[in-house]
Amino acid sequence: MRKTRKEYTDANRVAWDEAAAKHAAHNNAALFAAARDPDFVCLQGEILNTLQQVGVDAKQIIQLGCNNARETLSLRNLGAARCVGVDASAEFLAHGHELIRIAGAEAQVELVEADIYELPQKFAAEFDLVLVTIGVISWLPDLKAFFEVVRSLLKPGGQLVMQEMHPVLFMYEEDPDGGVSVPRYSYFSGEVWEETSGLDYYANETYESAPNYSFMHRLDEILMAAIASDLQLSRFVELDYDISNFCSDLEHSPVKPPLGFVMVMNAQ
Repeated sequence: MRKTRKEYTDANRVAWDEAAAKHAAHNNAALFAAARDPDFVCLQGEILNTLQQVGVDAKQIIQLGCNNARETLSLRNLGAARCVGVDASAEFLAHGHELIRIAGAEAQVELVEADIYELPQKFAAEFDLVLVTIGVISWLPDLKAFFEVVRSLLKPGGQLVMQEMHPVLFMYEEDPDGGVSVPRYSYFSGEVWEETSGLDYYANETYESAPNYSFMHRLDEILMAAIASDLQLSRFVELDYDISNFCSDLEHSPVKPPLGFVMVMNAQ
């Protein structure tokens, strides 16, 4: 039986809080050391190229689903005047606060614990740019409401910049022994996946986790939900390289599906 939007997002928050320590064990020592460099930028490839094209310098930017804030800090280091990172996970944000402290970026970077669907009203029409990166929208049960939130955050003429894994990848299943990923699911299934095997996508360690829920959103659903929220598509690029660490072998497949996309939407 389908759950309410709040039930899904609350469950996912619990599961991500559980995963934070496992991610930190793999990443934080090197990340905190790298953050001491004022030129630290973890964004790369097409998303970095797109941000440079639309311009970051002196802008006010909010990142939805910021995780440990490494990308939010990167925006500050690219020249943004004010950066706000939002995430539902208090545990990941705790790592983000330490990262920002180490970088000496407290004056430019604010981290906010909140459900994306329930952002503080003070953020309405505050931002020149909304950033959404890999692994956000697949955890969100309601695309229409999400893009309405995005639109509400933007000043007139503001822009959404999004990098995501391509929804075609949700057709595939990884080989547990590191072999070839193969298509197992219909692109048109509208699947809601319930998982309890953990969220460690670095070492791929499985563990008994709180249930978490991800959603199969087709590309047309993503685009049309954004357009219905008075956002106008100005740039769309499909990517032929791995950005998600999911089915990574497909990057080298002779029969390669799209692996990601970057898009820019302008506020009307």
